[in-house]
Amino acid sequence: MKVRFLLLFAVFLSGCATAPPPVSEDAVAPAAIARHQQHLAQLEQWQLQAHIALFNLTNDERDAVYLEWRQRPQQMQLRFYHPLKGTLARLEQTPLGATYYDEDDQAYYGSDAEQLVHRLFGYQLPLDLLQQVVIGQQPKLVSAPSYRNFSTSNGDLAPLASYHTKASEQQWHVQLNAYEVVNSKVYLPTAIALESALWRIKMRVRKWQL
Repeated sequence: MKVRFLLLFAVFLSGCATAPPPVSEDAVAPAAIARHQQHLAQLEQWQLQAHIALFNLTNDERDAVYLEWRQRPQQMQLRFYHPLKGTLARLEQTPLGATYYDEDDQAYYGSDAEQLVHRLFGYQLPLDLLQQVVIGQQPKLVSAPSYRNFSTSNGDLAPLASYHTKASEQQWHVQLNAYEVVNSKVYLPTAIALESALWRIKMRVRKWQL
């Protein structure tokens, strides 16, 4: 089951649309940062399709899979699949708890997604952080953040380019390497990478839907 689950948390990062070069926080107008984060805070629900890959740096192992992620108010649904094999597993979380469904649709329950994944597979993966990373939302505690400046008809926007933060008892370096404008109103990441001393997670979003 552990090998199968590795196929779940995947990501492959490849070329995406060119983005402005990253600049330090001192070189960005605070209003541009705040304006973009306000746009993200207004997203009540969204859906993405992506390639995701998980690199186990301790064992030098790598696996990748397709991911469909649906986010609703107080509900997260992840479906890991293969174009030919269909659904490989699902992971869901609500305020009542989390449920993991394996390839045979056997259900496993936990208090939250991170706790459930750790109990089933022994992996400490930053699922709570990833919910923020995938849309480019800035966590409360970050260090050395950098941003990308975009000029729009409604004013400058400064989405995140990179930062350091702590999650799942690990220090993470997060990079958001490309963005696209979705529904002509909000910049969302399409190329994402997270790395700790134990793990590297890479993700390329193929489609956003709001």
